Order: sequence, then C-alpha cells, then structure tokens
Amino acid sequence: MNCTSVRVLLTVFALAVPFCGHSFSAPPTLEGVAPGVGQRGTEFTLTITGARLNDPQELMMYRPGVVCTKLTAKGENEVTATLKSAPDCKLGEYPFRLRTKGGVSELRTFRVSPFPVVLEKEPNDTREQAQPVLVNVSVAGVVESGGSDFFAVTLKKGQRLAAEVEGVRMGGELNDTAIAVFGPDGKQLVAVDDTPLFRQDPFVTVLAPSDGTYVVQVHDTNFGGGDTNRYVLHIGTFTRPGAVFPAGGQAGTEVAVKLFGDAAGERSERVKLPKVGTPFEFYPSDLNGNAPTPNPFRVSAFPNVNEIEPNDDLKQANTAAAWPVAFNGIIEKPGDADHFRFRAKKGDVIDVQAFAFRVGSPLDTVVAVLDAGGELIGANDDDETHDSRLQVAIPANGEYFVRVTDKRKQGGSAFIYRVELDRPQTGLAVFLPERNRKTQNRNVITVPRGNRVTAYLAVRRDGFTGPVTLATSELPAGVKVGLNALPAEEYLLPVVFEAAADAPLGGRLIELTGSAGDSKVPITGGFTQQVTLVRGPGDSALHAVTLTQLAIVVVEESPLSVSIVPPAAPIAADGTLDVTVRITRAKDFADPVEVTFPCLPPGVEVPTAVLIPAGKTEAVVTLVASKDAERGEWKLIAEANVARPGRAARDPLAAPTGMGGAGAGGGGRRSRRSPEGMPPVASEMLSVKLAEAPLKGKFDLAAGEQGKTVKVVCKLEGVPIGGTFTAKLDGLPPRATAKDVQVKGDAKQVEFTVAIDATTPPGTHASLVCELIGTVGGQKAVYRLGRDGTLKVDVPGAVKTDATGKPLSPLDALRLEQKKK
Repeated sequence: MNCTSVRVLLTVFALAVPFCGHSFSAPPTLEGVAPGVGQRGTEFTLTITGARLNDPQELMMYRPGVVCTKLTAKGENEVTATLKSAPDCKLGEYPFRLRTKGGVSELRTFRVSPFPVVLEKEPNDTREQAQPVLVNVSVAGVVESGGSDFFAVTLKKGQRLAAEVEGVRMGGELNDTAIAVFGPDGKQLVAVDDTPLFRQDPFVTVLAPSDGTYVVQVHDTNFGGGDTNRYVLHIGTFTRPGAVFPAGGQAGTEVAVKLFGDAAGERSERVKLPKVGTPFEFYPSDLNGNAPTPNPFRVSAFPNVNEIEPNDDLKQANTAAAWPVAFNGIIEKPGDADHFRFRAKKGDVIDVQAFAFRVGSPLDTVVAVLDAGGELIGANDDDETHDSRLQVAIPANGEYFVRVTDKRKQGGSAFIYRVELDRPQTGLAVFLPERNRKTQNRNVITVPRGNRVTAYLAVRRDGFTGPVTLATSELPAGVKVGLNALPAEEYLLPVVFEAAADAPLGGRLIELTGSAGDSKVPITGGFTQQVTLVRGPGDSALHAVTLTQLAIVVVEESPLSVSIVPPAAPIAADGTLDVTVRITRAKDFADPVEVTFPCLPPGVEVPTAVLIPAGKTEAVVTLVASKDAERGEWKLIAEANVARPGRAARDPLAAPTGMGGAGAGGGGRRSRRSPEGMPPVASEMLSVKLAEAPLKGKFDLAAGEQGKTVKVVCKLEGVPIGGTFTAKLDGLPPRATAKDVQVKGDAKQVEFTVAIDATTPPGTHASLVCELIGTVGGQKAVYRLGRDGTLKVDVPGAVKTDATGKPLSPLDALRLEQKKK
C-alpha cells in the first residue's frame, strides 16, 4: 500500500509463551547428499551436509520401502544417515526432509539402484587413468570443474555396453552432463549430450566390435562442474531402449510393446498393466538384465487403437469402434501425418489429449479434430507442456477424424505418441500456493509450541464450480486446525494451525483431502505439491518432485506471540478503522518485530509491514477500506516475526524509537539473542464485519469566486452515532482551504467555510469528501461521506446567488437578470 498519510501506532499482547532461556533453534538447511544413491535390498549410508545439523531427529520419508535406522551428527554441518532398503522396494527417487529440534529442511532426494554402488576414485581424469569397474554397477561421482571422469569395463565382441547418467535427476545443481564411449583402440565410438527420453541426462548403448577394454567418459556439457555436481553412472550390459510403442495401454490388461533405440536392435516385450489408479513404472528387461530407470508409460481406462500404415489421409484413417479410446502411432518420417476415425453424437463433448513430450518422445505434436468432410473443428499445438490438448463439442451425429503431425515437420522411429479421447472429467486437488518460486520457503507447516502459524490452502477444481470441504488425516499430537468450507467462487482458504503448550516436539506427513458434489456424484481429491529441485532457463522446471503429503512439525517455543484486539465496530466502506495488535515477548527477547496481515477483507489495505521497535509491545494499525470494498463477514489474521535488518531505514511508516545505533524504528543490528530462522507466528483468526457507514452524506451545490470565501454544506442522514467527531473537508481544489469543525454524532449536516485563493483555478471541481474522524467503542474510526461533492470556482463577479446565498444555475441566473431589467 502506497499511502504515507496512513496513521500507524502499535500495541502488543497475546498468548503467554514460556521461553526456556535459550535462543530459538533455526531449521536445518541441506546443501548436499552424498553419494545420493544406494542399492535395493541393502543397508547404505548417506552423508548430508548443510547448516544447523547438530541435533538430527529423523528423516521424514515421503515414500515407503526405505527406512532410516540411525542419524549421527558430526558437528553442525554434517550428518550421517544409515538407511535400510527393502528387497522389493521401488527403484528410483526417494524424497525426504531432515527434521531437527528447530524444524525441517528443504526437500532433498536420494535414489535406489538395482546395482551395487561403486564410488568414483580419483585420479580418473584421463583415459589412461580410467577407473576399472565391473559391468552392471552404479558409479557415484562428482564432475569437477573443467574435468572429466573415465571408467573402464572389459567386454567380449558383440556384447552390449549400456551407460546412463543421472545428473539432473539427482535433484541438486543443474548438472548438464555428456557421455562418450571409446573403443580398445582409443577411437571414439559414440558421444551423446541430451536425449529426448531423459532430456539433460544422456545415455548410450553400443555393441562391442571386438574383445577388449572400453572406456566411458562423463563430463559437464560445457566442461564446467563443481563439488556439488553429483551424478550416478549406471554402466553394464543391461537393455536401455530409447522409445516404447505403444506409449501406453489399458489398465488391467497385458499389452505387447516394441522397444526401439537399443544397440541390440528392435525387440518386443509383453507388459502386464495394473488396475486404474495404481502407479506404474515400466522397466524394460531382457536376458542381460533390467534397465536401471524406467521408460515413461501411460496407463488409462480405455482400449488402444494402434496405427496401421498407410494412414496419411482421411480415406486411409484407422478406425476406432467407439470412444473413449487411445490412438497410438509414430510420425515415422519428416512431413508424416497420421489419421484416426471415430463416431460421435451431436452434443458429445470430447477431451482430446496428446502424450509425446511426457513419454520421452522428440515429437512436438499438433493435434486437429476434423469432421467427415475434412473441415476443422478444433486444433492445438502446446498445452502446459509441448503436448497438445483441446476440447471439442460435436455438432452432429457422424464420423470424425483425429490428425496428428509434428510442428517442425520432423519424424523418425522415436517420434511416438498417444492421443486419448475421453469425456471431460471432474476432480479436485488441494495444494499450498508457492510463496516464492525460487525457494522452498514455507512449503511445510512449522508450529512452535503454545503458538500459532497461518497458511493458505488452495483448491484446483476441474470441471465443476461448487463449494469444497477440506479434511486432514491425523495431525501431530497437540496440533489442531480449523477448516471451513471453501465457497464456490473462491480457491484460497486461510487457516491457522495451533500447537498446545505441551505438544511433543515432532512431525508427521499428513493427508489433505477435498470433497464436493453430493452423495450420488461425489468429487474427491487429495493433496498434491510440485517441488521444483532443478530450474532451467526462463524459470522452467528441469526436475521436480510431486508430493502427496503435507509435512507438519512442532518445534520449541517461539519468543514471540501475537494477537489482535477484536474491533468494537465494523470497518466502514470508504472509511478506516484502527485495530490494536498486541504481542508478548519472552524474557530477554527485545528485537524489533515486523507485523504483517496475510489475510484481509477484500478491498481493505494496511501498510505492507508495520514495525514494532525494539523493546516495545504495542501497535495500532489503520485498516483502510475502499468505497468498493466487499461488504460481509471476513477473516483477519496478523503475523509477527523478527524484523528484517534495515527495514525501518526505507519504511516511511515506521515509528522512530530513539534507540542509538538501531536506526529509525530500531531495524538495525539484532540483539545477541536474536532467533534467526524463527517461523512467523500468527494471531487467532478474527471475524470482522465490513459494512456500509452508519451515515451517508450529500453535498449541496456550492460556488464561490477567486479570492473570497464560500459556505460548503454536507447533509447527513442515517443512524446517529454517539460522541463528537472532527469533520475535515478533503478534495479541495489547489490553494483552497477549510478549517476542521467539530460536530455531534447525531448532527444533520456539516458546514465548512472554504477560503478560495485568488490563484485557485476556476472550474467545476467534483472531488469533495467529508471525513468524520472520531472514536467508536474506544477505537479510532473514519467515515468518508458525500464522495465526489462539487465546488464551482469562478472568476470575481461571475457567481450569481439567490437571497439565501445559494448559487444559481446559469438558466436561473439569466432569469434573475431579466427580472432586474
């Protein structure tokens, strides 16, 4: 809010919070996880580095199958975690957070491999220094700045060598690696940077042309790197196809697939698919072993129709018996176009969605829906990804066609796609809105004992607009939250989590669910949160993790709590109301405190942040309501936290403290007991009413001449209010002035005497506002009445008035002149 005229004082009181004579513990920060990978069915260790790691309590794991059996701190910056993975645990990525007494860390990940893990050993910077490894192992390494890592394996002629790097998928730095393979004669056989399947993570497969030692090189694409550029190199004789056709199948069935891109050649495999709703990952396998990471594969509820060439035009289109259906094909050559035929009825609404980019294909789809005569009904290039999505309404019974092409007119055996035709589905998802896209700030709920914190829960509705009811699974012991229904027209719900004073320190991953509709057609959905771990150009997400649980933790007592004194009167539209904020400080906590209002009625503003100076405990904050502020019952929440250093130096609303060395408002150096990393604490959620002002005002027409005075009257009507008010006339033209006047709350009008300067510009000035300033229920209130009242300023001698002094209209003035004649 840019309003330097807003009056700001401050007061403080709240929940009494014991402070145990020690500084508040800040949450941990994780910088690295080494080696970042372990073998399935074994016990392995991870070294976690960062800051404030000296009191580790647990690893909060978002995925079953791996448990942490031991945490050992090595000083403040390192923790060793001992993990045990089940023999049947899923391969791949395992997200976790480290919890300490001070809170929980950012989200980090490690990976589980089917192969034994080998650590990279330096020096291995040249082919001559290549580190010997066995086949079918996972090498954990670091690409050092400007360097390369070399690994040597022994192969027989005709044996397959597969090498795959997980760099970006490690979830750390933007580790854009490249890979190369050299034969026994030292000549380069193949080199790969990016791939359609794994984007920045490369892989190669080659057949050994002769017996001997083969060398695999891993390096940063631009020969950069550094201590945090960790990778895992899977190296062996396993299969590693680059594409699978079809790219999906019907749930609960067994589907035959073809695999392309492996050095051993094209082959087929049968895949048994799970039931609808069960997660599925397809790990290709052959006699030489399973791939270490999966190929994307789509499982949906309807049958496949696979293309049969030629289908380059409408007459050759492959036909579906009915829809919903999934069309699968390959844009096999540049300029290729595939066509599929289906029947639909008038009024059918069809959701058409392509899967290509999302299943590791280089195809950039353009999908079109055509009628029987080839006329276009709808088309789409990109949706949220490079994959097409559109919705079409069928105009008449008959045959229709789906056409698939590549936007760039490219093609090849890897240009696979899947296009699903389905009925629009209803659904919902609950999530936490991102506070800052470039950090994980406030992605978890951290509640100090005996205190409160606030959060916004958001709902995404798909295919419906009704209200949504939220519910949680079991919260951590001693924690509670009030969840109101989310109205149909809103998607954000402010909530306050509160922890009892004796709540045990600890945490839990909880379920959050939403429900809508009725018992006959229920709509339900769970929590989903995408956390971006590696960002690319243009704030793109190169690697992200989707969570289905929300982390809530209880931490030690905060030295600060906050509350709002309930207003004694409603907030008046086009008016202001002062509310008192009260904080409680723990013993020997005297830092400056910043108060913000994350939840306000629509159309109500306050200063961006209000500073309570060091050692002070009170503040009065002015709520300013616009004339269009939405009337009704609303929620009000205040948040308090240690003030940002230097805040007062740039905040014109901050009150000076007179403290030497602290700067205006005391926003300078923190005390030695300043609790860094303390979460913002919240007040209770307060119900406030935003209503029409009890009085309405209307200005009589007023006119005056330059250099003279004129009476301006604002007529009042409405519910009388007690007490005496100061009336102020705002909106006067330049250099016109009026003194404030005192009026009773039951007055029928307010009279101002306006002095018009000789230089006040003539004209009609429709900007007058009568401001009544007084006290209601012990709190300052301001009512702005009669907005857009008019004062006409004329040159000397131009104003004509009647016998009472009321200015005449031009017509009445003319009539008066005629009577005088």
